[in-house]
Parts: sequence; structure tokens; C-alpha cells
Amino acid sequence: MTQETTNAKPAKSTPTWVRVLLGVSLTLNLLVAGVVVGGILGHERHPPRPEVEEVNLGPFTGAFSRNDREALRRAAEAEGLSFRAMRRDAREDLDALIGALEADPWDRSAVEAMIGRYRERTLGRIGIGERLMIERLDQMQPEERRAFAERLREGFDHSRMAPRDR
Repeated sequence: MTQETTNAKPAKSTPTWVRVLLGVSLTLNLLVAGVVVGGILGHERHPPRPEVEEVNLGPFTGAFSRNDREALRRAAEAEGLSFRAMRRDAREDLDALIGALEADPWDRSAVEAMIGRYRERTLGRIGIGERLMIERLDQMQPEERRAFAERLREGFDHSRMAPRDR
């Protein structure tokens, strides 16, 4: 044997608790990486819902094609319109109205004011929808407008034929 091999100190083994701690640390790092990668992939497959879900134009909505409805939604978003905030405000008004209707004593002027605010908010949404609809119709070719008119006619004919509960 040589001098070097006889003087070499035996290697100390790593304590068990350190190996367990390293294993736990590696596992946690892999879990975090998996969550991050999964979140990125999930976001790409299922992006967040748009702020403006869909512009509702009453009976006209169904007559617009899917592409037209998407264009209307993008136009509303481009203007920074928050239909979600409008609905939230309308809900708050309705909650206040319900509270006033249940109150005793009855306050007619408060109820009239609340109904008036609700009407104004509704008219504002209708006005926005009308303007966006006219702008979209302006952008259509004649054959697209004729197809829209036919879908509108079919929608109204179908609704007239539906049984009505009385």
C-alpha cells in the first residue's frame, strides 16, 4: 500500500436528515414548477373571459352571426365599456329598490327615484347597443345585411308561432 491510501480519511456519509431535507426540497421545487407550467398551459387553452361577454341587442342579437356578435363585443371593449359594471350597478339599484319596497313606512318618492335611475341606466345600455348595432350594419356588404334581415324575419316569425302562457 502506498502512503497516500493509508493516510486517507474515510469519507463521511451525509446525515440522513440532510438527505431527507434535500429530497423534500427537490419535491417542492418540482411541484412549484408543475403548478407554474400547468397554469401557463391552462391559461393558453382557456384564456380569461372577456370583460364584455356579449352585447345583447334583444331580438336582434340572434340575427347577427357569431362573427358579428364577436365584432360587437370587441367594439364595446375598445370603447372601454364595462357592461359587467353596468350590471353590477343595476343590481345594486334593484337591491335598494327591493329594500325600499319592503320598508315601512312606504316612501313613494324614494321608490320613484330608484325606478327612474334603473330606467336611465337601462336606456343608456340600449343606446350603446343601438349605436354599436348601426355601426356594425354599416360595415356589412349588401348580401350580409340581407342575410341578417332574413335571420331577423325568421326569429320574429318563430317567436310569433310560439305558444304564449296567459
